[in-house]
Amino acid sequence: MRQADSHTSIPTLPSAPSLIARGNDRRALLAALTFVDRPPRSAAALAAWFEKHLVAPGWMPRPGHVTEGFSEQVTLCPAVSADPDESELQGLVDAARFRVLASLRAFMPPAADDRFLAAAVSGGRVRPAGDAALWEPSPREEDLLSDIVLSLFAADILSYREFHDAYLCVCKTCLRIDFDPSTSGRTGCPEHQPTATVSVMRRSRPPI
Repeated sequence: MRQADSHTSIPTLPSAPSLIARGNDRRALLAALTFVDRPPRSAAALAAWFEKHLVAPGWMPRPGHVTEGFSEQVTLCPAVSADPDESELQGLVDAARFRVLASLRAFMPPAADDRFLAAAVSGGRVRPAGDAALWEPSPREEDLLSDIVLSLFAADILSYREFHDAYLCVCKTCLRIDFDPSTSGRTGCPEHQPTATVSVMRRSRPPI
């Protein structure tokens, strides 16, 4: 797997959407970070997120609904006259976001649990992108919302595994995602100190 190109800028949240990659090679990561950092709070906002980050790049058809394991389907179709229950949608989005962040936290050492990557590959939610070293998302409408978001992370991690192994930080306390282990280690964030159970990597940010 190749590492991130030197011109690619990977930010520290919450400013991720405005600072990330100048090229198109990290669009999947941008989409995933946008969902995690600014979770859509309405059907219209979630539909717009899908349209911009998954439909427009050609990674999946426009979904008419979303679902998570515990919930009924929530429609995103504007043709439906009745507005969806926004509280139900927000609960679904929050549950999906938590599962995504928990999966990324488990991916961190010492557990280094990368089963969600294997599940994305075996489930057909990611696919080779032409270049033997690159992957792209390929989720389906019937997939859980969390699996759709995880497919975005999975595509970028499979393409740039060394980068994530070196720089991905997930706060053990609040699950905040960061890409700068030099400030708070791999398991902390600006608000929470890194835990003592994981070795803290003190290295500079990747070149921009």
